Amino acid sequence: MKRINHNVLTIPMEFKVACTIYKVSEQEVLQIFIDHSSLFDSLCEEYSEGFSEATRTIAQYVQSRPGGLKRSKSLLKCKDTAITSIAGIFRLAKKKRSKLTVRRRQSQPLMNAIFETMQRLHTPTDFLYLDENTQVNLNKDICVLCELHSCYPKEYLEYFMSRISVAEAHARSAMKKPNKNFTFDLFMLIVNGLRRDSSQLLHLDEHEVDFYERMAELRLELYNIRDLEERTAILREFYLSHHQSMNLN
Repeated sequence: MKRINHNVLTIPMEFKVACTIYKVSEQEVLQIFIDHSSLFDSLCEEYSEGFSEATRTIAQYVQSRPGGLKRSKSLLKCKDTAITSIAGIFRLAKKKRSKLTVRRRQSQPLMNAIFETMQRLHTPTDFLYLDENTQVNLNKDICVLCELHSCYPKEYLEYFMSRISVAEAHARSAMKKPNKNFTFDLFMLIVNGLRRDSSQLLHLDEHEVDFYERMAELRLELYNIRDLEERTAILREFYLSHHQSMNLN
């Protein structure tokens, strides 16, 4: 059996296509997802843009993965510290008299206490590779969330990417079918500027202008196709063709 390299990400084609369509870097999107993964927000019921979507994505993966919830071995040697720290973070999460950003900042020393004393069984390094030249950096929060749930960061990131489908989102939107996908919502927040340099103007070349014009035309042509899977498949093929033409090298 081939051994899994937990330090190298497998990037789904639909995620690559989505990043090509919206002209965002795969690395940047994944880094922003990591930076918004938060132990505090996993215990907080209040909405916080970016943080809530990222943390809910992780929670959904943990709840739906094969085998379900797993006991953490990483915290066995620091059980008292972990229990005390998580209880303190939980109290801050429920304390609604102060601002969310303030409480998240106040929770950092408690999260750091867990990070410094836990065994890093699933996060032996502070980075993951997209390829031999590109990496994303892991923050302390996502490392703690990995060890707490006995998951590798690769699992979280690949699950996040697997839930990004522009073809399905566009098909659902056109057919007025709800797209209850908070992971895709986070992707679109990033596309629209979350934690990105908004001073950079979006430049489209002639090929891209033609693509967006054709995209609008195709949506009208598909009006009579009322089957969601069929419509999604047509859009998926069209978007993939654009991605391939933009990445010929």
